[in-house]
Amino acid sequence: MRTNQLKRGVATLVMAMATTLAGAAVVPTASYAAGLSNPSGTLTVKCPGAHAFIQVDWLGPNEVTIRWRIRDTAASGNVSPILRINAIAPGGSAAAMKFGNGKTYYVLTAGNGSQKVGLTRGWNPGNLGDISHLKVTVKNGTTAQGVDCHQSRNIFNWSRLAYDTALSKSDKGYRLGGMGPDYYDCSGLVLTSYNGIKHFPDFNTNNVRTAEQIYNWARTHTSPAKAYAKRVSPSDVKVGDLLFYRDTVESPRAVTHVAFWAGNNTLYDALSPTAGIGYHANTSWWSSKLVAVYRILGVSTD
Repeated sequence: MRTNQLKRGVATLVMAMATTLAGAAVVPTASYAAGLSNPSGTLTVKCPGAHAFIQVDWLGPNEVTIRWRIRDTAASGNVSPILRINAIAPGGSAAAMKFGNGKTYYVLTAGNGSQKVGLTRGWNPGNLGDISHLKVTVKNGTTAQGVDCHQSRNIFNWSRLAYDTALSKSDKGYRLGGMGPDYYDCSGLVLTSYNGIKHFPDFNTNNVRTAEQIYNWARTHTSPAKAYAKRVSPSDVKVGDLLFYRDTVESPRAVTHVAFWAGNNTLYDALSPTAGIGYHANTSWWSSKLVAVYRILGVSTD
């Protein structure tokens, strides 16, 4: 009797969870209006009279959640700001995001001071492979009203593309000083994974090679630019972020290791000749050696 009751209770719980998840996927709640709690990156695009603010959460090399806001900042209510968001593949192919109105653009017609906030969850453009970046475009009016400002900016998917490239090298071996194609050390894996991304500013131009040099690049390139790094709290780490460690016994101040965060308290890296390239648990031993966590980001203006 109890077994049957337990089975019915579990079944009811599973159905309730499924209904909740399905409903959340179709009709998101209004909680996103305050913003994503831990976005991968943010972007602002402005025209006189139009202001767009974008938060992105890269879920993979070809999937992204986008929280967007368009605001009318004109002195009068005679214009209608327009927002477009396009995903761009490394080769230049594009896919337009559809807004809740079913169109590939959103027109804000409510007048001066008004704004609209929306959320697109887990967008995966079917006609693209990977997403190099999102291109966000605003105009300060419709064609009929007379557009006198058109502004576009890009926000890049560096971290997830590099992480995806690193995953493709799990069958390679470890060798100190290795930069591929068959052997890598920890920094060699990170560098080649980033340098293989089309349009990514090459680390080689900054004479970056070791884990400590990657760390120094990250901590000194923190201003928004075509490529920069953002230091994030270990509690806010996302898949693809870089974790930097030091050996407190041999080198109490030097960074000696860099790894990708793989989620679920797991690291992905080129660890040693015996461990090779792959996943390993982020144990308390590693946590005690953590120096910092950085996310590689990028923005540019067309």
